[in-house]
Amino acid sequence: MRKATKNYILNAVFGLLLLFQGISGFIIWFALPGGGGGYRGGAGLQGGGAMFLFTRHTWLGIHEWTAVALVVVFALHIAIHWRWIVYVTKLYFKQHNKA
Repeated sequence: MRKATKNYILNAVFGLLLLFQGISGFIIWFALPGGGGGYRGGAGLQGGGAMFLFTRHTWLGIHEWTAVALVVVFALHIAIHWRWIVYVTKLYFKQHNKA
């Protein structure tokens, strides 16, 4: 597989994970806000299981595991581009030492 194809796939996965992280965070924040706890007329301590496709607990799990996947993909992204990062950093400091 060509290097450009690998980079494209990695960046596409990274972008999709970021999008899903944002969507799940938005749902947790606005559609399924957490309550203050306490007694709710027999609904229990969790507020009766409010849902938006999944329960709040499931959305939190999805959000957390998406964050783990983002960290893994980010680390892979840095590892793949490490030589470029080192090169550009050295180039930057060389130019600033001349000035």
